[in-house]
Amino acid sequence: MRRSPYYIDVMLGMPYYYLDFDWGPLGAQVPRPDGFRVVEEVAGAPCTEFRPSGSGNMHVYLLTKVGVDHSTAMRLASRLLGSRPHVIGIKDSNAVTCQLVYTVGGSPRVREARRDGVEVRYLGDHNRRVEHTGNRFSIRVVTQRLDELARRVSALASAKRLPAYFGYQRFGLVRPNSHVVGRAIVRGNLREALDLLLGRPFSGEPEAWREFRELYDRGMYREALEAAPRSLWPEARVLRELLRSGDPARAVRRYPMPPSFFVEAYQSYLFNLCLSRYLEANEVPGRIVVPSSASRAEGACRDVMNEEGVSELASSELGVRARDMVRDSFMEVRGLGLSGEWLEFSLGRGMYATVVLRELLRQDPLTFAG
Repeated sequence: MRRSPYYIDVMLGMPYYYLDFDWGPLGAQVPRPDGFRVVEEVAGAPCTEFRPSGSGNMHVYLLTKVGVDHSTAMRLASRLLGSRPHVIGIKDSNAVTCQLVYTVGGSPRVREARRDGVEVRYLGDHNRRVEHTGNRFSIRVVTQRLDELARRVSALASAKRLPAYFGYQRFGLVRPNSHVVGRAIVRGNLREALDLLLGRPFSGEPEAWREFRELYDRGMYREALEAAPRSLWPEARVLRELLRSGDPARAVRRYPMPPSFFVEAYQSYLFNLCLSRYLEANEVPGRIVVPSSASRAEGACRDVMNEEGVSELASSELGVRARDMVRDSFMEVRGLGLSGEWLEFSLGRGMYATVVLRELLRQDPLTFAG
């Protein structure tokens, strides 16, 4: 296996490429959001082809969003539909995505509506569970080396599979530290978790974000709050609670994503570490289990959790406990092909297209991951 030269790959527990080819950086660009398109797959077919049963208390909508993150899209969809919709999958932020959402009970409020990059269109009523089987991707890869890209696509299509790493979106790209926040939480250091949420600026962040975080790191909390740009409203809400109550647990709970999000991100990081250990040994099981308790871990996962010094993926202060994670070690890359500049493929539920791009492009993840 070839090692990745990029720090973020090491930081997220995926230091290896799977295909053992001496491929250098392709020097490609992926135009976002228009060049990264995702269509949710339902029962093996695109969600755009889904036809509800026609009866039942589930009111099903096709939701299309352009360059909108999940939390914002749900907030906008709630306003359009009159209640927060249920989803069967979370989609990329800086992309054009189509997915199904549904509300339960009452009557459909709208037939079609759009707002700030989010559009909902009523498809009909449905009476049973909707089966989410994966996602279909169409990704524009702009490069002067299309022939080389085609050669790499052919090699990957022959291999048919890649390690099922959790990709960059799981941890953050501009601030790839959600798992580090989770580690602080399960270690019982909520003050450290707050510092990681509010301070510790990354070089790739906008200047206004860095100013806020630097003020926080210097203990100038009120000045940081005054300097917080509107885009940092989650951090401002957390800091406001910290100033009001002085209670780190209450402050952490004020973040829009629940504490479980960070604990599960850390569990995902542990999975990546375990998978990399198995890849190093060339003895990869079909599935990897990352349990909530280190006492029940086996093999590479036992070693990893012991080295991390974590006994439980839980926080009594926040009332959080992760469930055991069971995940396939490899993902199947289905229907991989290149049509002009457009890369087309499908992945199973919970798998990451950026892991495919990472393998093919072999370049700085900041140039393609979103």
